[in-house]
Amino acid sequence: MTGLAGETVSFQLAYRVEDTVDAGASKVAKIMDGHSRGCVCGDDGRSALAESAVNDTCVNQFVTRVTVSGLLSAHAHVRAVRLVHADFVAYPGTVDDAYISDRSGSYPDLLQDTDGWVAFMPGQWCSLWVDVELSAVEETDEEMEERTSTLEFAFTRRGGAEVARASVEIHRIPAQLPELTLQHTEWLHADCLAQWYGVPVWSDEHWTIVERFVRAAVKRGVTMMYTPLFTPPLDTVVGGERLTTQLIGVTRERGVWSFDFARLERWVAMCRAAGVRQFEMSHLFTQWGAAHCPKVIARVDGVERKLFGWSASATDPADGYPDFLAAFLPELDRELRRLDIAGDTVFHVSDEPVSDNLDSYLAAKAVVVPYLKDYRIMDAVSHVEFYESGACEHPIPADDAIEPFVRAGVKGLWTYYCCSQTTDVPNRFMAMPSYRNRILGFLLYVYDLAGFLHWGLNFYNSQYSMRPINPYTEAGTPEGFAAGDAFLLYPGPKGVPEESVRIMVLEEAMNDLCACRLLESLAGRDRVLTLLRDGLDRPLTFADYPHDAQWLLARRAAINDAIHALSDHTLRVAA
Repeated sequence: MTGLAGETVSFQLAYRVEDTVDAGASKVAKIMDGHSRGCVCGDDGRSALAESAVNDTCVNQFVTRVTVSGLLSAHAHVRAVRLVHADFVAYPGTVDDAYISDRSGSYPDLLQDTDGWVAFMPGQWCSLWVDVELSAVEETDEEMEERTSTLEFAFTRRGGAEVARASVEIHRIPAQLPELTLQHTEWLHADCLAQWYGVPVWSDEHWTIVERFVRAAVKRGVTMMYTPLFTPPLDTVVGGERLTTQLIGVTRERGVWSFDFARLERWVAMCRAAGVRQFEMSHLFTQWGAAHCPKVIARVDGVERKLFGWSASATDPADGYPDFLAAFLPELDRELRRLDIAGDTVFHVSDEPVSDNLDSYLAAKAVVVPYLKDYRIMDAVSHVEFYESGACEHPIPADDAIEPFVRAGVKGLWTYYCCSQTTDVPNRFMAMPSYRNRILGFLLYVYDLAGFLHWGLNFYNSQYSMRPINPYTEAGTPEGFAAGDAFLLYPGPKGVPEESVRIMVLEEAMNDLCACRLLESLAGRDRVLTLLRDGLDRPLTFADYPHDAQWLLARRAAINDAIHALSDHTLRVAA
């Protein structure tokens, strides 16, 4: 395994109990590249157990303790890869060759700490996920100057007998992985956390849990945080509502509006402390057309009530929402400036409007534009007429609809994917091989995109929020979400998030992008593009890229080799 200074590199160790005389009874399998699913490679470890033990010993006797030794052992984190059952993994009739399967079943996704204990299972491959956090250049001590280190993994039975051993060489290139310059948002759903853990919204317990999920997202490459000014009007059935998670306190006394920003201030402070660099305000109008208002709870003449929601028009003055925004948005602008985040804040009108919604989108946008002239207004729109008409100056098209926006020359272009991007293009359903997730990093570089958006960091509801789900037992819901679409983090015990294979692979994709940027700084963009396109007979695009994990790993290796050679030359010249 090879990585840059400051990078987290990952791999898997697969293991099982053998039931053949030649192979022995216990086997540490083959080392799997961290991004791979169902693909193994490497050298076998040999067992100290006899084949007869498999037949004569209770399964619980194959529980072993795994210990890690070597120079980098303090930087290694070992977790078990757990299977997650999924009834709904793919949309019927909309699959291609880049799926592991389109059938319900158990898929490797959940990563759980094991306290050092793992069980070998007869006839069944299991896997450990190993992360190694390579030290940054400025953190390197004399010991760590050694560029190649060996990690040893020993598996021992309770009595101390070693049953298997494996080793992995880790090579650290002494060139610093640069900070991600791409703006990256994965929408956090604070209501789902309060709902799952059974804590009051914005109680101290809720704040603590939310912060843990924010920190987990930032650690894996998220730079921007979705901020619930009011309960987000996302994935909510018409006429229904989600649990109230409103940061802004709203009061109207004798017709005069006032706003309490204390929770927003706490949110910003929490996010900044966690490493968040940008903020996106929750949508000011309902999804899919901007026809209505988000739910707004207010204290009106001393009585708390729902002031706006599905029953109110987005733009009709008679319903009062335009007047409300006219009072609220200037106050919000002043608060964002006071908090010193105005320059790092974006706003949304409505999520995923389509062509038929162009007029209602324009009408809603006209309500807010006078108060948001100094801010970017960005929305997920995949119909290029929204950009060409001037309705949305900063569109975020889906990755299967990006080409017209590229041809239109959109500056600072972002992209996203969700449940609808089922064939050809990158996505991260559990039933997809991990190269389809990781290829995103190279494609973001090839297209020179400025941002990436996804709607589901931790959405634990069915589609339209008709009911809550248990992500451990219902990873996909037939109402609309294939397994893996709605969340990257699991709601672990005691308010601590548990990661997925998919979030780790997504981090690898972002690291690939950063590595490309580093090489570009050393050798120019053309050099990077040449390496990425080497051996291809057609352009590398979102809809057309090699469906091959080994190709992807080879391209990253080529990037690493070029960085290594150029950074060594730079060091020699400096010396």
